[in-house]
This record gives sequence, C-alpha cells and structure tokens, in this order.
Amino acid sequence: MFMRVEKIMNSNFKTVNWNTTVFDAVKIMNENHLYGLVVKDDNGNDVGLLSERSIIKRFIPRNKKPDEVPIRLVMRKPIPKVKSDYDVKDVAAYLSENGLERCAVVDDSGRVVGIVTLTDLSRYLSRASITDILLSHRTKDYQHLCPKCGVGVLEPVYNEKGEIKVFRCSNPACDYEE
Repeated sequence: MFMRVEKIMNSNFKTVNWNTTVFDAVKIMNENHLYGLVVKDDNGNDVGLLSERSIIKRFIPRNKKPDEVPIRLVMRKPIPKVKSDYDVKDVAAYLSENGLERCAVVDDSGRVVGIVTLTDLSRYLSRASITDILLSHRTKDYQHLCPKCGVGVLEPVYNEKGEIKVFRCSNPACDYEE
C-alpha cells in the first residue's frame, strides 16, 4: 500500500543558524524536546541537520567547549532529504541505505516542510520492516561529503592526545579542511 511520507512526517521542527554554537543548539533541542534541528546558512538556505548523533560523532571527539564550536562543523551535510510525495517504504530504504536516523522532507521547490525519523516510520511500517531498517542502520557509519569538491569524505585528523584536530577531505585533489 502506497503512503506518502508527508502523511507521517513531523512538521513541527525547529531551525537554527549554522553559526549557532553547539551549546545553544543543544539548549534549543532540550527546551523543545527535539532530537534534531534543521540548519540554515546566513542566506536562509537549508544546509544540514544537527542531531544527537552528530554531536556524539563530530563534536565530543574534538574535546572543545560547546560554546566554542559552531554547529556548521558538527552538522550532517549535505542535508539528507526526500520529497514529500515519496512512498514511506522508499524513505525507509533511503534511511537504511544511508545509515540515517532522520532526514528532511522537502516540497517541490526544495524547501524543508518536515522531518521524518525512524520513530515516525516505526509507527507505520510492519515490525519486520522496521527491524530490518534498525539492524542495517546500526551497522553503518555515516559520512560527511566534502562541501568543497562534493566527492571526498571528511575524515578526522587526530593530534597526539587522540583528539580530533581537523576534518580533512579524502579526495587527494581537494585541500579542504575544517
């Protein structure tokens, strides 16, 4: 049975500017009982998603104070998204194949109109379907594509203490670091 993802998405989401610190973003998430935020650049474009997972994987290993790090260095980018008319089962496959817990739902113009999560999907899909998604999701590690070349993946570079010093593009032809 075909079910459009717009029927199960959460349209009650919050946005935050990419210069917001991790501290302030977490405060917004806590105050609003959210596990993720849509991130916008200075021009108001949707550019990424910030989630608890992003904070754990990309902020904690930096060993920095949360009020020192802007979320543009932690968010998932480019923004994972599906169109609002996608079938729920196709969205489940997209999340599974990409090791995601959530993605943005966009309208025909590309504007974010909602967020869909594994929890939203679990309310709709059969037990077998959601188990398959969760199991495959837990075995994959997500990657951030290089915003400069779009080909390489940002990989951590560690200092002698084992802390992340910078993230560097894996593409030998690209010199991007953040």
